[in-house]
Amino acid sequence: MLIVFLIMLPVLALIALEIKNLLNAVIVLSAFSLVLSLIFYYLHAPDVAIAEAAIGSGFATVIFLIAIKKRGVLTMLTYPHSRFFYYNDKGRPAGFDYDILSLFARKLGIELEVKQVQDWQELIPQLISGKGDVIGAGMTRLNERMKHVCFSDGYFPTKIVIVTNRENTTTNFLSDLKGKIVTSVKNTSYLSALQSIEGIEIDTNFSDPNTLLQAVSEGRINTVAVDLPEALAGHIFYPNLKNINTITDLQQYGYGVSKDKPELLDKLNSFLKEINQDGTYQKVYKKYFH
Repeated sequence: MLIVFLIMLPVLALIALEIKNLLNAVIVLSAFSLVLSLIFYYLHAPDVAIAEAAIGSGFATVIFLIAIKKRGVLTMLTYPHSRFFYYNDKGRPAGFDYDILSLFARKLGIELEVKQVQDWQELIPQLISGKGDVIGAGMTRLNERMKHVCFSDGYFPTKIVIVTNRENTTTNFLSDLKGKIVTSVKNTSYLSALQSIEGIEIDTNFSDPNTLLQAVSEGRINTVAVDLPEALAGHIFYPNLKNINTITDLQQYGYGVSKDKPELLDKLNSFLKEINQDGTYQKVYKKYFH
């Protein structure tokens, strides 16, 4: 049994180092201390074992938890399953927005807490209602959205592009869309861009923007409009897709912040400027977009 405990120590230590969430790391360190106290007990040092269990697993853990609670959290509202937020194969949060906002939270000396919404349309209402501090979901800075919430400075360039299936031989140019149905999702930049094109019919019955390209690839819908980075990534998973043309000028993703938190917005903009200047942004970018 002693050998098992000795093996567990470095394993728990490595796990604590790898975990990004401070609360979870404290819990793992508490387990580390408990295992260490058991080792002392097996080595016939019960007094040291009791001290380690009381101080390491008990008192120190409580102090850490109180400190974390006092530090507070930055709550990120997001929509899952994209390069901007997802859970990796180890079940850990990841993605471009997650990494950037984790660094921002660390800069503020607090923890980043993730809150996923199941409906894209709920992101802005939940931010306004105070259920989150910042939207990190690859959201385009649109004038219509800025009527309701503030946005950080742009941090990721994009355009809207028309995408269809390669088997759709009748749609090769924007002019071919006239009289045809293009699928979109309500309250997205895709829909705003499509509404500027005359002569097309827009179907907004689709509810999940993250599955638009899959639906086109499988032939369940004919043509869609999506962000260019999403389309480029989509070609990796769905080789039978083809891009027709972009339908907007250059746009920018921004982080949504409630209008009643101007100080948070100022700090976020200063942080984005800082990481662009020191090269941190480029490192995160290369991690997700080669």
